[in-house]
Amino acid sequence: MAQDVNQLIRDYVRVWDVTAPDDLADRIFASDVVDHNPAPGQGPGVGGIKQVIGVYHGAFPDLHLSCDDIVGSDDRVAVRWSATGRHEGDQLGVPPTHRDVRLTGIDIVRIQDGRIVERWGEANGLEMMAQITTS
Repeated sequence: MAQDVNQLIRDYVRVWDVTAPDDLADRIFASDVVDHNPAPGQGPGVGGIKQVIGVYHGAFPDLHLSCDDIVGSDDRVAVRWSATGRHEGDQLGVPPTHRDVRLTGIDIVRIQDGRIVERWGEANGLEMMAQITTS
């Protein structure tokens, strides 16, 4: 796998982190990127991706991600990631609990002309919800 693909995938994970530059999503995603696992109410394309990122940043204003594994070829890559943050905003109807949360997931992306054109994502959302709803 080419070094520039590895950097693109690291940037893909970083785009969800609160420290990511504002223009990173526009640099790494094709404008018409297809998200095969959209969040409820998510719009199309890169605008929809940025919409979901905003929701997560609103719920977890200190959200940090790490890139744990990258596996794949030059045009289709899987990445295992982990995230941590404090639940300070509404998340799926759950008011802020001020609890520290850990979330893990695996995403697969398809790359064309140096940009991500398709995304499939699976995160352990049940684990996250259990962390913010358990007394």
